[in-house]
Amino acid sequence: MEKLMDLHVHSVYSDGCDTPEEIVKKAQDLNIGVLAITDHDNIEGSKELVKIKPQGLEIYSGVELTAKVNKGRMHILGYNIDLDNLELNRVLKEQKEAAIYNLLLYIDILKKDFNLEIPNDEVDKIISIKGNIGRPQLALLLIKLGYASEVEETFQKYLIAAYEKVRKVKKGLTKEECIELINGAGGIAVLAHPNSLKLDLQELKKEILYLKKIGLKGIETIHSNLSIQERMAYHKIALEERLLESGGTDYHGFEVKPDIELGRGRDSNVRIPKGSLSLTKCVKSRYKN
Repeated sequence: MEKLMDLHVHSVYSDGCDTPEEIVKKAQDLNIGVLAITDHDNIEGSKELVKIKPQGLEIYSGVELTAKVNKGRMHILGYNIDLDNLELNRVLKEQKEAAIYNLLLYIDILKKDFNLEIPNDEVDKIISIKGNIGRPQLALLLIKLGYASEVEETFQKYLIAAYEKVRKVKKGLTKEECIELINGAGGIAVLAHPNSLKLDLQELKKEILYLKKIGLKGIETIHSNLSIQERMAYHKIALEERLLESGGTDYHGFEVKPDIELGRGRDSNVRIPKGSLSLTKCVKSRYKN
């Protein structure tokens, strides 16, 4: 049976449900041959993955950095980064502190605009999480408190509106800082799920050209949330601009994204044969087993 790749996976160190060890076990059971853990603004899951040295799995170090933008959401994936890079570790430590600040902004809006009662001890539990914190943890808390029954409902009822209110005042990195940080750590900077930028194709290409100018090396052309038409369009841009292609499911685990399976995506809409992406063809992993 042909082995698969999944280069976009989240663990408990950001907003996923599974530990790196659990992810490795699932990957081995699901015939996945190449894996990267790309936690939000956090590399602890990637560090743990490297220490496991899983049998039969080629592993790439990874991270998914959040860039502040005025429209949509921009995430920059960093692959094959040096996990011991001092500047990367320093900045990510600062981002954990920024995430706490941003969480409190969300809490304030949920209380004032939606009249939700959120106990301080529950907020303290989120803040004490050892990994990165963000809206998914807040979504799970809202479910626990009875304000919604599933994660998607919390976003539709509360968190999307709250995000629009905090986006201009929240702390975070610029896209230039994200790319510089990844490149400085010897990594490959890749634009994640380009459709989340909420740009038309002409605007997106212009943005990608700018990002390429400042050090972007690739585009994520396969993702659970990309349509066939979007994948084709992004593949064409990658070929035209000589950018590497990456792909993955954006797996978070059953509790957060119950409809997305590791290595297979949503209803098997992501099945990437090992060796079929230019990123892994052109870039050898610095962390070989």
